[in-house]
Amino acid sequence: MQSFKNHAHRPVLTGVGFMLAAFATVQFALLWRELGRPTSLALLALCGAVIVLLQISRRYTTRLQDRIIKLEMRVRTAPFLTPDQQRFFGQLDNKQLAALRFASDAELPALLERAVREKLPPKEIKRAVKTWVPDWDRT
Repeated sequence: MQSFKNHAHRPVLTGVGFMLAAFATVQFALLWRELGRPTSLALLALCGAVIVLLQISRRYTTRLQDRIIKLEMRVRTAPFLTPDQQRFFGQLDNKQLAALRFASDAELPALLERAVREKLPPKEIKRAVKTWVPDWDRT
């Protein structure tokens, strides 16, 4: 069962990729130090490129998911939010909207208004959720 305490997603493959890239960087650095050849420097640059690509991949995935969550929240709440409450979405950032997705439909309108009124950070929004709606599809 998902709740505030265990909802954070930590992508295992991204962590493994970073660990392998870090290991390769250390190995290439040791090889370069031992041999002192330019080819080792090229391998080190290649390892750096892999690290950068991993970071770009993760950032793009997270940004795309934030956009999808924003759209999902608008579609999900359209039937039960008033037009005034719908306008509150424009006053929240992506992280606040992502935090609201864990609230049940019954408590979401009041929590949305509270989040805007009190400028609640995402962590406080999640803590305020009483009936947790799990999100198992986070990438």
